[in-house]
Amino acid sequence: MKKILFVAFYFNHSNEIASKRLQGVAKYLPKYGFEPIVIVPKTSNETVLLDNVRVVETEYKDMISKFLPSAKNDNTTNDSSSQSQSNSLISKAISVAGEIFAYPDGMKYWHDPAFEKCLEIIENEEITAIISSSFPITCHTIAHDLKEKYGIPWIADLRDLWNLNPYVHHTAIRNYFEKRLEIKTFKNADILTTTTPLAGQTLKTLHPQKRIESVVSGYDPEDFENINPTSSSEKLTLMYAGSLYGGKRDPTILFEAIRQLINENKIEANKIAVDFYGDTTNLKELSGKHEISSIVNVHGKITHNEVLQNQANSDILLLISWMDESEKMFIPGKVYEYMASRKPILSIGYGEGSLKDLIEKTEIGYHTSNVEDCKKAIYDYYLKYNNNELKYCGNEFADQYSMENTAKRFAQLLEEIQ
Repeated sequence: MKKILFVAFYFNHSNEIASKRLQGVAKYLPKYGFEPIVIVPKTSNETVLLDNVRVVETEYKDMISKFLPSAKNDNTTNDSSSQSQSNSLISKAISVAGEIFAYPDGMKYWHDPAFEKCLEIIENEEITAIISSSFPITCHTIAHDLKEKYGIPWIADLRDLWNLNPYVHHTAIRNYFEKRLEIKTFKNADILTTTTPLAGQTLKTLHPQKRIESVVSGYDPEDFENINPTSSSEKLTLMYAGSLYGGKRDPTILFEAIRQLINENKIEANKIAVDFYGDTTNLKELSGKHEISSIVNVHGKITHNEVLQNQANSDILLLISWMDESEKMFIPGKVYEYMASRKPILSIGYGEGSLKDLIEKTEIGYHTSNVEDCKKAIYDYYLKYNNNELKYCGNEFADQYSMENTAKRFAQLLEEIQ
């Protein structure tokens, strides 16, 4: 079996959706002849153990703890005003440091211990290739330096784009140096991979000479073997879990659609509920504005296993995306998890693009971009729920989005660059 280095910062972070792609690739690569040695920072007590996968943890100190060692542990005062003032100053300091010092990211101090550990492994074992996966970008700078030193074949996986990521904004000066660094970093990569073809086309505008391949993500059926419905609700329950990205993912269309359906006497307010887990940004204020506070339940953060169980107990799973043309190239990793939950999906986001194409191809639900279409989708689900006809309708294409197939595609690419 051929050994490869897999530089994967978030591999051990089960509450991060990124870990699903990283763990899935590592888990199934051995089935196709590759033994991954996963390089991760020691950031928590959590360690993922997989057959035929060696996980090597390295020392780690992030930027905040390096420059503000007391930021996370200063509990010496009980004065709420002083504490609030201190937190405010720390927040401002972090913001300034993030723009000035976190170049290319706040995990950059992981580079040296990870690089040294990779050198040790390469010197003692026959490594045939490297995969690095971002975010953080530091994963790629580690792989770049290994490629420079040893010439080992290298695939750089961009779960999200770097400079062309619409969610990331820097000053003009930072953008200049960041773009220059991206071009320099990927100059000697053998293949760049993205999660959708549209993201690949966008990346090609910055790297026209590079080979760029789309490797879609998926779900691991084994993650759901012990997840079964444990309760049923007397209401049609819609559920969203994850980040709202500071309001860029905006539930206004959803809330307005529900408000209008209630006003039109098409649905009863006491027979529908919307549960939000994770990000709480502006949800209470927004639901109050639309006069549906009694319907919207804001729960805050829970563990990933709890998310999966609550998905199993919900009727409709929500996807909320940014209403911007840049969103066309993205497919949120959550959609694959929803497929595995085998529940109907209601997606709200930009009118066209990768996500809409996926939902229509697999027939897993509705993708909407305006209030009227959202109303039609909710009303359809509501009627089916009341008639006991609500069910998952994904077709044979939905079954193709597995992490095993994702790993298989990476294995094919690895074979091509050996």
